[in-house]
Amino acid sequence: MRLFRQGQAEAALAALTKAAAAYENAGDESGRAEMLNNIGVIQRARRENQAAIEAFNEALAIFTAQGEQNRQAQTLANLADLYAFTGQRDEAARYYSQSAALFAQTGDRQRQSQVLRAYSLMQLRRGQWLDAMMRMEESLSVRPRLGLFRWLYRGLLRFALSLFGAK
Repeated sequence: MRLFRQGQAEAALAALTKAAAAYENAGDESGRAEMLNNIGVIQRARRENQAAIEAFNEALAIFTAQGEQNRQAQTLANLADLYAFTGQRDEAARYYSQSAALFAQTGDRQRQSQVLRAYSLMQLRRGQWLDAMMRMEESLSVRPRLGLFRWLYRGLLRFALSLFGAK
Protein backbone atom coordinates (compact mmCIF):
# COMPACT_ATOMS: atom_id res chain seq x y z
CA MET A 1 0.00 0.00 0.00
CA ARG A 2 2.99 2.28 0.52
CA LEU A 3 3.76 1.92 -3.20
CA PHE A 4 0.18 2.85 -4.03
CA ARG A 5 0.31 5.96 -1.82
CA GLN A 6 3.52 6.92 -3.66
CA GLY A 7 1.65 6.77 -6.97
CA GLN A 8 3.01 3.42 -8.09
CA ALA A 9 -0.29 1.59 -8.55
CA GLU A 10 1.05 -1.04 -10.96
CA ALA A 11 3.92 -2.00 -8.64
CA ALA A 12 1.56 -2.05 -5.65
CA LEU A 13 -0.93 -4.26 -7.48
CA ALA A 14 1.84 -6.67 -8.50
CA ALA A 15 3.20 -6.82 -4.94
CA LEU A 16 -0.24 -7.40 -3.44
CA THR A 17 -1.07 -10.10 -5.99
CA LYS A 18 2.21 -11.84 -5.19
CA ALA A 19 1.54 -11.53 -1.46
CA ALA A 20 -1.98 -12.94 -1.88
CA ALA A 21 -0.54 -15.97 -3.67
CA ALA A 22 2.09 -16.42 -0.96
CA TYR A 23 -0.58 -16.30 1.77
CA GLU A 24 -2.65 -18.81 -0.18
CA ASN A 25 0.34 -21.16 -0.51
CA ALA A 26 0.98 -20.83 3.23
CA GLY A 27 -2.68 -21.62 3.99
CA ASP A 28 -3.26 -18.20 5.57
CA GLU A 29 -6.71 -17.28 4.31
CA SER A 30 -7.00 -14.18 6.51
CA GLY A 31 -3.76 -12.78 5.10
CA ARG A 32 -4.90 -13.59 1.58
CA ALA A 33 -8.24 -11.87 2.20
CA GLU A 34 -6.46 -8.76 3.49
CA MET A 35 -4.40 -8.64 0.29
CA LEU A 36 -7.57 -9.12 -1.81
CA ASN A 37 -9.22 -6.24 0.03
CA ASN A 38 -6.19 -4.04 -0.68
CA ILE A 39 -6.19 -5.15 -4.32
CA GLY A 40 -9.84 -4.09 -4.50
CA VAL A 41 -8.96 -0.65 -3.11
CA ILE A 42 -6.34 -0.15 -5.82
CA GLN A 43 -8.61 -1.43 -8.57
CA ARG A 44 -11.38 0.89 -7.35
CA ALA A 45 -8.97 3.83 -7.52
CA ARG A 46 -8.03 2.79 -11.06
CA ARG A 47 -11.75 2.59 -11.94
CA GLU A 48 -11.48 -1.12 -12.67
CA ASN A 49 -14.81 -1.51 -10.92
CA GLN A 50 -15.69 -5.09 -11.85
CA ALA A 51 -12.25 -6.36 -10.82
CA ALA A 52 -12.56 -4.42 -7.56
CA ILE A 53 -15.99 -5.94 -6.85
CA GLU A 54 -14.63 -9.42 -7.47
CA ALA A 55 -11.64 -8.85 -5.16
CA PHE A 56 -13.85 -7.34 -2.43
CA ASN A 57 -16.40 -10.16 -2.69
CA GLU A 58 -13.72 -12.81 -2.44
CA ALA A 59 -12.18 -11.08 0.59
CA LEU A 60 -15.64 -10.69 2.13
CA ALA A 61 -16.40 -14.40 1.73
CA ILE A 62 -13.14 -15.34 3.45
CA PHE A 63 -13.56 -12.84 6.30
CA THR A 64 -17.14 -14.06 6.81
CA ALA A 65 -16.06 -17.71 6.88
CA GLN A 66 -13.25 -16.85 9.31
CA GLY A 67 -15.61 -14.91 11.57
CA GLU A 68 -13.49 -11.75 11.30
CA GLN A 69 -16.28 -9.23 11.71
CA ASN A 70 -14.15 -6.10 11.85
CA ARG A 71 -12.37 -6.92 8.60
CA GLN A 72 -15.67 -8.01 7.10
CA ALA A 73 -17.12 -4.61 8.04
CA GLN A 74 -14.16 -2.82 6.42
CA THR A 75 -14.63 -4.77 3.21
CA LEU A 76 -18.36 -4.00 3.21
CA ALA A 77 -17.49 -0.30 3.60
CA ASN A 78 -15.12 -0.54 0.64
CA LEU A 79 -17.88 -2.13 -1.45
CA ALA A 80 -20.29 0.58 -0.34
CA ASP A 81 -17.86 3.32 -1.37
CA LEU A 82 -17.44 1.68 -4.76
CA TYR A 83 -21.18 1.38 -5.35
CA ALA A 84 -21.73 4.96 -4.17
CA PHE A 85 -19.07 6.18 -6.59
CA THR A 86 -20.62 4.29 -9.51
CA GLY A 87 -24.10 5.64 -8.74
CA GLN A 88 -25.55 2.35 -7.50
CA ARG A 89 -26.91 4.04 -4.40
CA ASP A 90 -29.28 1.27 -3.26
CA GLU A 91 -26.42 -1.24 -3.22
CA ALA A 92 -24.22 1.29 -1.46
CA ALA A 93 -26.87 1.93 1.19
CA ARG A 94 -27.22 -1.78 1.88
CA TYR A 95 -23.46 -2.23 2.29
CA TYR A 96 -23.06 0.92 4.42
CA SER A 97 -25.81 -0.33 6.75
CA GLN A 98 -24.27 -3.79 7.05
CA SER A 99 -20.82 -2.34 7.65
CA ALA A 100 -22.03 0.07 10.35
CA ALA A 101 -23.91 -2.72 12.11
CA LEU A 102 -20.84 -4.98 12.14
CA PHE A 103 -18.59 -2.18 13.40
CA ALA A 104 -21.15 -1.62 16.17
CA GLN A 105 -21.03 -5.32 17.08
CA THR A 106 -17.24 -5.25 17.30
CA GLY A 107 -17.24 -2.03 19.33
CA ASP A 108 -15.27 -0.11 16.69
CA ARG A 109 -17.15 3.13 17.17
CA GLN A 110 -14.62 5.26 15.26
CA ARG A 111 -15.03 3.25 12.06
CA GLN A 112 -18.77 2.92 12.61
CA SER A 113 -18.91 6.71 12.77
CA GLN A 114 -16.86 7.05 9.58
CA VAL A 115 -19.12 4.65 7.67
CA LEU A 116 -22.27 6.42 8.87
CA ARG A 117 -20.75 9.75 7.81
CA ALA A 118 -20.02 8.40 4.31
CA TYR A 119 -23.56 7.00 4.17
CA SER A 120 -24.92 10.40 5.21
CA LEU A 121 -22.93 12.22 2.53
CA MET A 122 -24.20 9.81 -0.14
CA GLN A 123 -27.78 10.47 0.96
CA LEU A 124 -27.12 14.20 0.93
CA ARG A 125 -25.91 13.99 -2.69
CA ARG A 126 -29.10 12.08 -3.47
CA GLY A 127 -31.23 14.87 -2.05
CA GLN A 128 -32.45 12.73 0.84
CA TRP A 129 -32.01 15.49 3.39
CA LEU A 130 -33.83 13.98 6.34
CA ASP A 131 -32.15 10.58 5.99
CA ALA A 132 -28.78 12.31 5.58
CA MET A 133 -29.34 14.31 8.76
CA MET A 134 -30.36 11.17 10.65
CA ARG A 135 -27.24 9.27 9.55
CA MET A 136 -25.00 12.22 10.40
CA GLU A 137 -26.53 12.54 13.85
CA GLU A 138 -26.05 8.80 14.35
CA SER A 139 -22.45 9.13 13.16
CA LEU A 140 -21.76 11.87 15.69
CA SER A 141 -23.54 9.99 18.47
CA VAL A 142 -21.35 6.90 18.13
CA ARG A 143 -18.13 8.82 17.61
CA PRO A 144 -15.83 8.15 20.58
CA ARG A 145 -14.83 11.79 21.16
CA LEU A 146 -16.58 14.91 20.01
CA GLY A 147 -14.88 18.25 19.96
CA LEU A 148 -16.85 21.39 20.68
CA PHE A 149 -17.78 21.99 17.03
CA ARG A 150 -19.06 18.43 16.51
CA TRP A 151 -20.91 18.51 19.83
CA LEU A 152 -22.68 21.72 18.76
CA TYR A 153 -23.33 20.33 15.28
CA ARG A 154 -24.91 17.19 16.77
CA GLY A 155 -27.10 19.41 18.96
CA LEU A 156 -28.25 21.40 15.95
CA LEU A 157 -28.98 18.20 14.04
CA ARG A 158 -31.00 16.83 16.94
CA PHE A 159 -32.96 20.08 17.13
CA ALA A 160 -33.65 20.08 13.39
CA LEU A 161 -34.66 16.41 13.48
CA SER A 162 -37.04 17.08 16.36
CA LEU A 163 -38.71 19.78 14.23
CA PHE A 164 -39.26 17.16 11.53
CA GLY A 165 -40.56 14.70 14.11
CA ALA A 166 -37.72 12.30 13.34
CA LYS A 167 -36.27 12.17 16.86
